Amino acid sequence: MTGFLTGPATWAGFRFSGRINPPNLSPTRCKFFLSLMAPSPSSPRHGILTGAAGGLGRALAVRLARDGWRLALTDQDEVGLAETLELVEAAGGHGECELLDVTDPVAWRQLRDRLQDRWPRLDLLVNNAGVCGAGAVGEFAPEDWQWILDTNLQGPIYGCHTMVPWMTEQPGTAYVLNIASVAGLIAPPTMGAYNVAKAGLIALSETLYNELHPRGFGVTVVCPGFFQSNLIPSGRFSNERSRQQAKEFNATARITATWVADRAIRAMYRRKLYVVDGLRARLLWRIKRMMPGAFHRLLSSWIARVDRQLGEQSPTKTFSRRP
Repeated sequence: MTGFLTGPATWAGFRFSGRINPPNLSPTRCKFFLSLMAPSPSSPRHGILTGAAGGLGRALAVRLARDGWRLALTDQDEVGLAETLELVEAAGGHGECELLDVTDPVAWRQLRDRLQDRWPRLDLLVNNAGVCGAGAVGEFAPEDWQWILDTNLQGPIYGCHTMVPWMTEQPGTAYVLNIASVAGLIAPPTMGAYNVAKAGLIALSETLYNELHPRGFGVTVVCPGFFQSNLIPSGRFSNERSRQQAKEFNATARITATWVADRAIRAMYRRKLYVVDGLRARLLWRIKRMMPGAFHRLLSSWIARVDRQLGEQSPTKTFSRRP
């Protein structure tokens, strides 16, 4: 269904066309009716969630559980999955734990085969599993580049390749929710591998949206700024300066995983393509779209200022002198 301000669509006998609303149906009421598209607890739907053992994955699982979803919670952390499952059931949802290495295409196919034996359909794929790392190009090791690309980009590619055909076999609405990052939109310095992976995931989401949206399926890509997460300890960094910078951004983040999860699910139900979370993230994205040259000078200067506050020399200062 196309949004009531963006193109023709039909809902409950009304004709939506261009910028004209149906008679006696205000934009506020249109949004209310769209919100009713969320699945009710009395009609459970089935979804796969990667990276569910903690952090944002756990917050997404609990948020979906409140809407009555039946979830396949996947991760490589068996203990963390069990803890998430308890929270899902306490929130009113249903779940089952599945160990999954998202970088293994065979494991994806085996997961699909197991679920098809138990589930009548698949209504949701959430590609949330991810890792982090930082280091300037030429300093960040090639094997660390591959590690990030395999998990943050190739994993979602395998997931979509394996699960989307199953989702499209059945009538009705289904959703793909990809967790990217504002880094994929603005490309901060010293985060090359992470930027490339998340930019690729955004491009994958846009491609899927163009392929599936005309058929009534929803595709949403979430691009949060820094939020409080547990990724930093397991991240890979080319030097201590990069690690300390990441810790600083994480410690001063003003948004939480719970907040990001709630916005992501609400946007998913509305079939919204982009979700950019965090005031600073949205501001930077808008500045880049309006004034790309000024944006890159602003961003590199801001990163350099954070480095100075940490008492260390930034290799990115020279970027601010670009014409």
